[in-house]
Amino acid sequence: MRAESEEMPADIDLGKAKASHRSDPTKTGMHMKVEKLESHNTNLAPSQGSSEQAGGLPGSQHPCAQTRLRWHFTIDADWVPGSEVGLEGLLDFCDRWKLKATIFVTGRFAETYADLIRDCRQRGHELGTHGWEHGSLEHDEDFRSAGYDQQREWIRLATEAVEKASGVRPVVFRAPSLWIGETTLRALEDEGYRYDSSVPARRFDCGFGRVHYLKYFRAPSEPYRLSSSHLRLPGYSSIIEMAPSAFLFPLNLATLRVLGLPAMKWMVRRISRRASRLVFYCHPHEFVHAHRQSFPRNMSKWNMQGMTPENFTLLDEFVEHMMRQGYSPTLFADSFDKSLAS
Repeated sequence: MRAESEEMPADIDLGKAKASHRSDPTKTGMHMKVEKLESHNTNLAPSQGSSEQAGGLPGSQHPCAQTRLRWHFTIDADWVPGSEVGLEGLLDFCDRWKLKATIFVTGRFAETYADLIRDCRQRGHELGTHGWEHGSLEHDEDFRSAGYDQQREWIRLATEAVEKASGVRPVVFRAPSLWIGETTLRALEDEGYRYDSSVPARRFDCGFGRVHYLKYFRAPSEPYRLSSSHLRLPGYSSIIEMAPSAFLFPLNLATLRVLGLPAMKWMVRRISRRASRLVFYCHPHEFVHAHRQSFPRNMSKWNMQGMTPENFTLLDEFVEHMMRQGYSPTLFADSFDKSLAS
């Protein structure tokens, strides 16, 4: 599988492209479009479909029982020097669309770009952690095989870095590459976390991405409390799982880049038959030319070829589609009754 989108010409300056994106003369028109779509969503009748109450949370219902469809717009800020420009662009993107995102930040990124992480919080976004220095390593942090002490150290370092930068202690986690295990659950509980979005339910990348194992393939698509015996099973943990959405391939920007918007629309329809909410994710480095960033030597070439500010246009189209379908963005901390998250 190869990325379809081409890189922008090398003589186009990234800063100019970013400034052009932010100072779009149709900004007023965009705000009017967003307001119109919000009004449309308020009165939109929910779609019909079958329910999968696999997780057992009283607050998880299918769209047919809701007044609004929910989706989580999430960002994974890997430790990739140079990608901070992409996160700045994503914050402006969220402002234009009136989106509140959950931003999973690696500890090294938060430590290096503390002012930017503080800005994320001030704009109303939710902050989580995403490992310590995932994104810059040839041998990446693997929460499937690392021992408890090592995992706890990665989580603790990242938690402290995000808290120091933002003034708020994060309570939501996403494992690097979605490589997670039962030991991770114990480490997260001991660090006071309340939500996770790492279990690769219904996903198998067929050799193209990072998820090449089926251990948790049949995990619930609905939010559920994790089990210490097997993360695929609902249990009694204090941590609530909301798996990133997938229909074999993930609902993320890489899939949007490679397969296109029609395929993503089809995936949204299929996933929504089983799930009352969707979880989408992207990375800041996907919006910055690869030659302006620092990657490990084993970073896939096809992925690097698809990194360009033009991906904001693809994201515009996808977000507009989601809003037209009646999906309302939500945060993890706002998604469940306080009685369930306690």
